[in-house]
Amino acid sequence: MSESFSDILSNFAEHLRTERRYSENTIRAYLADIRAAGLDADVHQISDPAQWTTAFLSEHLANYRRPDGREPEAVTLKRKQSSLRTMFRWLKEKNANIVDPTLGLQSQKAPRPLPKALDAEAMIALMQPPRSHDIRSLRDHAALLLLYGLGLRVSEAASLKRGQMDIDGGTIRVMGNGNKERNVPIPRGCIPGLSAYSRTQVGTPDDAFLIGRGGQGLSTRTLARIVHRAAMNNVGHHVTPHQLRHSFATHLLASGATVKHIQSLLGHESLSTTQRYTKVTMENLVGVAKNQEKFKAS
Repeated sequence: MSESFSDILSNFAEHLRTERRYSENTIRAYLADIRAAGLDADVHQISDPAQWTTAFLSEHLANYRRPDGREPEAVTLKRKQSSLRTMFRWLKEKNANIVDPTLGLQSQKAPRPLPKALDAEAMIALMQPPRSHDIRSLRDHAALLLLYGLGLRVSEAASLKRGQMDIDGGTIRVMGNGNKERNVPIPRGCIPGLSAYSRTQVGTPDDAFLIGRGGQGLSTRTLARIVHRAAMNNVGHHVTPHQLRHSFATHLLASGATVKHIQSLLGHESLSTTQRYTKVTMENLVGVAKNQEKFKAS
C-alpha cells in the first residue's frame, strides 16, 4: 500500500466525516482503535494494514487491556471490531485486491441495556415553551423539539440545514447514519416552536438550522449541554439527548404505534434495534399511556 499509516488515518477520518456522517466523538473513538492496532502491528513488524491478518487482529483484541490494566467490557471490544471492519471495507472499496482480515473475526456480543425513557410528566415539564422569546431561548426549545418531538439523533439535529426544513409542509429531510436520507413528519404540536425559531433566522438553505455564536452550527456537545441545562431547570436531574430519542420511541409505542413505523421514524437500519423499545416493562407503558392525553393537551 503506497499510503503511509498516518495518511490512511487522515483519509479514513475524512471518509467517516463526509461520507458516513459519523459524529466527531465516534470518529475519535474509531481512530483511537485503529491507532492502537497500528502500534501493535509495529511490534509485529507489519505496519502496513494490507499485511494484517485475522490471526493478528484476533490476538490484538484478545490481549487488549484498559488503561488501568483491567479486561475491557464486551461493548468496547465490539466497537473496536466495528472500527476495524469499517476501515477495511473502506480500504477494499479503494483497492479490490486488499484482503479483509476482519471477515474471519468472531463477533463480540455486547450486553444491551434497556432504554431509560422519561415519563410523560417529566416530558411535559421539559417541553414547556420558553418564557422568554429571545433567540437563544427559542433555539434551545427548537433543539428539544427536534430531539424529542421528532426523535432525531443528536448528530442529525446538529447537522440539520435550513433547506432540509419544510415546516409549512410538515416534514424534515434528515440525513442519517451512512448518509441515508429519510423524511420525518413534524408533529403538529412541534410546529409553533420550530416556526417561532425559524422566523428569527436569516441566511441561505445551506446554513445550519441550529446556530450559535458567529452564525456557526451547534456541536453535538453544545446540544448535550442544552438538554442538560433544560433538564436540571425543569425536572431536577441530568438527561441526555439520547434519552429524549428513547423517550420519543417509547411514548409512541405506548400510544399504539407499530415497531415498523417507529423504525422508519428513527432511521434504524435493523428492525431488531427498534424492537429493544418493546422490552420496556408493561408497568412503564401503562404509566406512559395514562399520561399521553395530558401531554397532548399541554
